[in-house]
This record gives sequence, structure tokens and C-alpha cells, in this order.
Amino acid sequence: MKRILLICGAVLAVLVIAALTVPFFIPKSAYKARIESAATSALNRDVELTGDVSISVFPRISASIDGVTVANPEGFARDSMIMAGELRGSVKWLPLLSGKVDVQEITFVDADVFLQKRADGETNWQFGAGKSQEDTPDSEGSGSVKASIGKARLQNASLTYQDDSTGMTYELKDFNLEASLRDMDQPLSAEADGKFQNHAFDLSLELDSPDSLLTNAPTEALLMFEMADMGNISFQGALQLGDEGNIDGGLRFSSDNLPGLIAFTGITPPVNVEALGTANIVAKVSGPLSALVIDFEQMGVKSDVLMANYTGKVTLGDPMSLDGQLSVDSPQAGELTRQLGLDIPASAALEKVKVTSKVKGPMDALVLSNISADHSGELLNATYYGDVSLAGNGRIDGSIDAKSNKLRDLFKAAEMELPPGETLQRFSTKGDISGTFQALTVNKLNFTLDDITATGTAGVDLSGEKPRLTGNLDMGALDLTPFLGSEDAATKDKPATTGWSKEPLDLVGLQSVNADLNIHADTLTIGDVKLTDAVLVAKLLDGQLTADLSKFGAFGGNWAGKMTLDARKAKPSVAFNMTGNSVLVSEMLGTLASFDRLTGKGELSLDASASGASIDEIMKALDGRVSANLEDGALKGINVAQLVRSTSSLKSALSSGGLAGLDLSSAVSSSAETDFTNFDTILTINKGVANVDVMKLLNPVLGVDGTGTINLGGQALDLRLATSIDKSGKGDGSVVQLNGIPVPIRVSGSWTNVKISPDLSGVQSALEAELGNRLRDELTKRLGGGDESSDPSSNTTEDVLSGLLGIQNKDKTDTEEADQKSDEDKAIEAIGSLFGRKSKED
Repeated sequence: MKRILLICGAVLAVLVIAALTVPFFIPKSAYKARIESAATSALNRDVELTGDVSISVFPRISASIDGVTVANPEGFARDSMIMAGELRGSVKWLPLLSGKVDVQEITFVDADVFLQKRADGETNWQFGAGKSQEDTPDSEGSGSVKASIGKARLQNASLTYQDDSTGMTYELKDFNLEASLRDMDQPLSAEADGKFQNHAFDLSLELDSPDSLLTNAPTEALLMFEMADMGNISFQGALQLGDEGNIDGGLRFSSDNLPGLIAFTGITPPVNVEALGTANIVAKVSGPLSALVIDFEQMGVKSDVLMANYTGKVTLGDPMSLDGQLSVDSPQAGELTRQLGLDIPASAALEKVKVTSKVKGPMDALVLSNISADHSGELLNATYYGDVSLAGNGRIDGSIDAKSNKLRDLFKAAEMELPPGETLQRFSTKGDISGTFQALTVNKLNFTLDDITATGTAGVDLSGEKPRLTGNLDMGALDLTPFLGSEDAATKDKPATTGWSKEPLDLVGLQSVNADLNIHADTLTIGDVKLTDAVLVAKLLDGQLTADLSKFGAFGGNWAGKMTLDARKAKPSVAFNMTGNSVLVSEMLGTLASFDRLTGKGELSLDASASGASIDEIMKALDGRVSANLEDGALKGINVAQLVRSTSSLKSALSSGGLAGLDLSSAVSSSAETDFTNFDTILTINKGVANVDVMKLLNPVLGVDGTGTINLGGQALDLRLATSIDKSGKGDGSVVQLNGIPVPIRVSGSWTNVKISPDLSGVQSALEAELGNRLRDELTKRLGGGDESSDPSSNTTEDVLSGLLGIQNKDKTDTEEADQKSDEDKAIEAIGSLFGRKSKED
């Protein structure tokens, strides 16, 4: 037995000595060739050992290779996929005897790995297949081998990934790694540092049991990653792999350069993130990876222009959902929107904004409740309290309150040009808003604009092809005069000065929206026009506006009417029908047409329509009918009664030989007027010209019948008033003529320069006929057909005319000269002088 033991010991000693000495006798080139051949066969790539190969078995099994290259397939950017400066490793002897591989050290120095994905999708890390499973000896029953690694090192390694399909290249440089794993069921620890895309980082990992992780059992882990110029992140908790995977632990993240970090990740955010500044996150993470729940104790962003924070839960999934509290505070909201690159109207006017809200629900149906939004600034102050839902068409329910005392500056901040003026200085609005994002209604509306106020309900519906405005408003005292522009601008289109405006009508706005409005105004003032107790129902549909004024007071009377404005065609058309009673016509004509020559009170009716591209075209194309019935008024500028009753002036004119010397200054003047008890007229309008069908003026002693035209388009008139006098003046309405002779009056000229004068041609022709008949009768009577007892010496032609007209005889000298003429010549001369004609001799 002892001898057997000695023999066995000797054999073992020989084997050990052989194991220790044989490697020194085998040429290194043999190792090198066998390794290159085996590696080339396994990888299906050319593998070359560029440096020395050394192997030793004492005190531990170790090997080192000074240089290794692994070639790239043809068609890639570099010749080599892997180049390593040195690879060395060692294994302890004794554990091998018990079937355990205890790796003392594995070190990879100056490794340079190049990975490439070509544009056609081919990659250089797809190696050829090694031996198949059938070629591998059956290991069943061979037992398991346990392994441990004391130290695994990567020193000064680099990795480059080039993606030709995207044009991106990623580089990991100066990478150093040291890891330790005593056993698969023992803790794994690793420390690493390097530069990724030229940004330095440090990595630390502790894993309680790699074996548990690989067998889909939970294991504790601690991960810390820090990138000095970007931020750091850490996780401590349980990790579990598997089909679902599971995480349960604490998460922390902080960054002093959030914009730089977002840019580094390659994420393209919808806004410019330069304003975000720093970020800080403290959260608990739990649940499967497909529905991970992140419960934020804090998720904050802070910069000079923004402070935002979210606390609560975020559940990852499709879609992501939230359940927490959001707060946003910006001391310079305008600057924030500028830095974010948001195009918000009047963003320059935004100052201090503060918003708090509870947030709950999936992202596509998020509900923001208990919202408190407040903006305060020099140009605008506004608040909103309520709820907002993003589900479906969205929903808003809350109250708004906004006001500005520098409205013009607010418009300027919104880059909206306003004409100079004193209007649009301040506004405020307050009410309860409710509805969907497509149809909003404001109830209990209280709106002011300068001195204009409105209360009631207003809304907008965006669900159709065009926005639809609705409203039921009480406007109180509504004065639109200040909004008509400066005094010059407000009066430049008045017909009294420059005619109707030829500026093309811009009615595009009528085709951009539809509307259904009910408006009541205690008073509505537009320039010099003042309406009282006005009730307006306005409907706008596809460019056609219908305004129904069921009642309103104007010019001292009560009115009702309807107007239609159709902007659907190239040439807009307008139609209106108005009736009024107890109307003060002088106030109406003076206000609307600067015509103040007619006064009175009564009924008016207007029914007209026209089409045109400007006010001028519309007035010149106007068709319709106007009627008026007035009482107790006057026609200013002429006293018709005084004119026709001015007997002395008439006789003086006759004695001078013509009517040119007739004195009418007192009868035709700015202070003269012809009063009436009744005035009726009917006008038919055709292409902007009103023809006088009926015009009748009556008072107890005066009657006027009018004919002529009123050119509405040209703003002129030409009327002939046939006037007659009631001699008795008893007021019984009977009208007789002065000795049967009508006395016509002509009213003509532009509306701004109306001329009133007697139509002398009519008087002259009537007098000629009348006096001719009377002269013939008187001559017949006195020159032979009359009383025989009369003294023939007194019946000269001149005496006859003088007696007829009540004119005194001339002096004696003239009488003697007249005696030398025949009676026929004297008669002809008298009549010729009466009407301004020359004598026979002339």
C-alpha cells in the first residue's frame, strides 16, 4: 500500500512538473497560430494576433496577448472591426480541482471597437456561424461548472457606432470599467467612467444577485449615473426581468442644464427649451414596464422666467395618464413665450402668470379641475377659475374676469394698428363661461368698452363650416360715435360736403361668420343720429345680414323697420323698409342730409333697394317709394303769401315797364318761411332719382302743389311749387288764385346750396294773357263801345291803362309828347313796356 501511494505521488509530481514546464518548451508561434485559426473559424472573420503571446501556469494559469485585430467584411468604412492593444487573464489552480473556475483577472487594454450599419441595413457585427449543436458533444451529465471573476477591467477602451441610414455617429471614448463578481448568486459591483459624445460621465452599479436577475426573480439594485455638464440620475430598489419586467424603488434626477440634456438625447421638442433651466425629480417608481407608475414627490423646472412643479402620479402606457397637482409660476410670461418660440398674440403684454390645477386622466382625455389662473400686468389683468376637460370636443366650465386700462397699448403689443383717437382706451369683461371647445357660451356677461356697456349672454359655435356668433345683450346707452374716427373722418362721407363715398365696400367679414343676435339698447347714438329704446334682431347667414328693428325711437318719433344686406355677390345689395310716426322731419333731414328748409311732424314711410360696390353706386341705383304726411310745419327761406300779396311792389314793377325791379328781399330770405297745416308727398325713386308724384302744402290762406325731381345720387333737387292764395284767409281750406294768376316758386340746387326764387316767367305769361283780355275789354268800352256820355277827351289810351292799373298820369310835358302818337301806338308802347319789350319805332 505504501509503495502504491509512493508510485501515485511520483506520477502526480511528474504530471505537475510536466504541466509547469511543458508550456515553456512549446513555441509561442504554435499558440499564436492555433489561436488565430480557432478565432477565425469561430468568427468567420480574419483574426490576427499582432503581438506576443505568453502563457504561464504558476502560480496561476495566465495568458496574455499583446495585440489582436478582427477584420471587417468588405464594404465597410474601416478595415478592422476590433483592435486591442493587450488582452490578459488568469485563473486560480485549486478551484479547478473542485470544478469551479475562479478567474482572478481579465483585462482588456486599449480596445477600439467600430460598429457600422450601412444604408442598406447590413451591419458588421453579424458573424458567421460556428459549430452547430449537432457538432457539439453532449454535455448532459457532465455536471455544472461554477465561475467567479475577481476583477474584470477595460482600460482606455473606445467604441464608435456609425449609422449610415440616419447619418448619426456615436462615440464612447476613454472608457474604463472595473467589475467584480465572486459568484452569480453573489453581489456584482461595477465602476466605470469615460466620455460619451465628448461628455464625461461616471457610472456605478451594484446588483445583489445576477443569478436572480437572470432567472426573472427580483433583485436589489443601486444605479448611479452622473454626467457632469448634464445632470445625474440614481435608482435604488428592486429589479425583475421577464416578459413584463417589474421595477419598485426610488428615483432621483437633477440637471442644471435641462436644455443641454434634451439636446443631448436627440429629442426634438415642440418648443424651444432654452427657457427651462434646471430640473429636479424625486419619485417612487413601481409596476411592470408596460404600465409603470411614477409617483412624483417633486418634478420641478426652474429658470429666471419659469417655475413649474408637478406632484402626483404618472402612469406610463398607451395613453399615458396623470393624477396629481400642477403649478406654474412665471414672473415674465412674455419673455417665456419668446424664449419658447411660441407665437401668442400680445405676448409682449404678458407679465406675471400663476396657474394651479388638479390634473387627472389619460393625456387624450385629461381633466384640469379647480383651475386658478391669474395674470397681472400693466396692460392686462385677468383671472380664470374653473375646470377644463380635454376629452372629446373638450369642455370648459368656469368664470372669467379680464380688464385693461391701456387697451391701445395692448393692441400695439399685439401688433395691431389703430387709427389715432380717444376711443379704445379701456375694457373689462366678466362672466361664466361654459361649453365645449367648439361651442362656448358666456352667461351673466358684463362687458364694458370705454363708455359702452353690455350685459346678457354671448356665445360662439365653431362646429360648422363657419363660426356662428350668438348673443342676447342689453347694451344700455350705446354711443358708437367715438368709434367713427376723428371729426374729419367722421364727416368726410357726409353728403353735405363731398358727395357719397366712392370707397369700395369691404364686406368680406360678413361671409366669414354667421350670427344670431338679439340686442336692446336704451339709446343708440351714431354720430348725430340717436335711437332710443331700440330692439334689434340680427341674423347673418352665409353673407346675408337681416336686421329687424321691431321698434326704436328716432327724430322725435316711433319707428319700426327691417334691413337686408346681401354680400354674397360681387356687388352687394341692400334693401330696407322703414315706417315712422310723430317724426320731426326737420331734425331728420338736417341730421341725415343737412337739409333744414322743411319743418313739421308726421308720418313717414320708406321702402327701397339697391345694389352697388360703394355707397355712391348704391345711392345712384336706388329704387323705391317714399311717402310723408306732415302737420303744423313750415317751408323755410320763402314767404309765399308775402310774395304774392306785395301789391305795392308789383305796381311799382309794372309802372317801371317790367318785373325785373320787383323787390322780393323780404319774401325770399333766410328768415322768411311759409307755414302750413298739412304737407303730403309721395316720391317714386328710380335709379337714384326721386320723382315727385304728389306734393301738397296747405294752410288757411296758402296752397302749394309741387312737381319736379330729387336726385338722391347726385345730392341735388329741382322742384317747382305752384302757389295760390286764399284771399279771405278764413282758414276753411279753400284755395283761390290772385286774380286767377298762379304764383309758382322754384326750389333748386345742391343740398348744400338750395336756391329758392319765384318762377317769374310763369307770372309774366299769366299777366300778359290776363291784362291783354282786360285791356281789350276796357278799350272797347271807352273808345266806342262804352257809355256815350263819357268825355272823349278823358278817354285816351294812356288814361285807360293808368286807370286799369291804378297808375298816376305823367307830367304835362310827357302828356304833350304822348298826344302826338296815335292811340294804337300808345297802347302798344304801354303793353310792351309792361313786359320789357321795345316800342314799334325801336
